[in-house]
Amino acid sequence: MDSTQDRTQRYFDKNAAQFDSIYHDGQPLARAFNRMFRKAIYERFAITFGEAEPIAGKTVFDVGCGSGRYAVEFAKRGAARVVGLDYADGMLKLAGEYARANGVGDRCQFVTGDFTTFSLDEKFDVAIAIGVFDYQDKPVDFLKRMAAHCRGRIIATFPGHSFLRMRVRQLRYWFKDCPVLFYTEPEVRKIAADAGLTKVRIVKIASSGTGFVLVADV
Repeated sequence: MDSTQDRTQRYFDKNAAQFDSIYHDGQPLARAFNRMFRKAIYERFAITFGEAEPIAGKTVFDVGCGSGRYAVEFAKRGAARVVGLDYADGMLKLAGEYARANGVGDRCQFVTGDFTTFSLDEKFDVAIAIGVFDYQDKPVDFLKRMAAHCRGRIIATFPGHSFLRMRVRQLRYWFKDCPVLFYTEPEVRKIAADAGLTKVRIVKIASSGTGFVLVADV
């Protein structure tokens, strides 16, 4: 039986363009749908960049960078260097195209790899994992590795439990053979503590009613 990671990688590689579409305006109907039902996507984007300021001149590690929406935005806001790592080639193809289209291809490097085993002898000012812990069955180990590659601030998102939204998402991803996980705030705090992080804040994603942004200084 395929591992959780294998199934997740296969899903995002196959559905890269569809997943990326939530970040751009597209047709009016799609834009209205996203703004109404996916507010948390935009809110966590705003929280991430607010917590990362000042960005100019910093180095950034985007773990599970997907189609590069965050990586490119960091470069546009003045980051000196951004490294995006993902194991879905379909996502990285979009990321490279997006960086070049926005004139920041020289400051964005996109690498194919599995973060849990990837060898990288470098520390960054900011390390982010946005929408990544949704699919991580070993979150403590994952967060420890993030801390090992960071000399400043870690920003990571965690989806929360909810009566309806969670069940709908679980069912939708079950049909696509992609596992998805959810957390409570105490669980997020325990993951951070078990990973050895002591300077921690939890920012709630108000529009989802349940999601969290972990902000930790190392």
